[in-house]
Amino acid sequence: MATRFTDIDFLLTKNDLTNDVNVKYDGNAISQSIKNIILTTQKEKLFSQFFGGNAYDLVFDSPSDLDLRIKESFLAAAITNDEPRVNLQSINIVDSEEGRWLISVLYNQTNSNNLTQNVIVTI
Repeated sequence: MATRFTDIDFLLTKNDLTNDVNVKYDGNAISQSIKNIILTTQKEKLFSQFFGGNAYDLVFDSPSDLDLRIKESFLAAAITNDEPRVNLQSINIVDSEEGRWLISVLYNQTNSNNLTQNVIVTI
């Protein structure tokens, strides 16, 4: 039997049946973790100064294609280092028409042979 991954829901909504915080399972828990890694700025997390992807650097910047590839490599390293439950397939950063950045992460869970899953983060 495969391991089941659980994390608390960062929205901290209440489960009416258990009167506890709602929980995310498996793919949803991993997707939430990847989003957290991408959106966390380094040195933001106490005692883990290298945790995070610094994605907000893109917001007030006009990066070149080379800068985007470097940022993709940086995010890939952050996810690989901080999320052991995934086998990272690819990361793609695209400038949308509305001036927002779309970060797409393709991965497989390490505990299963599921199809590749996709997480999209918009900043």
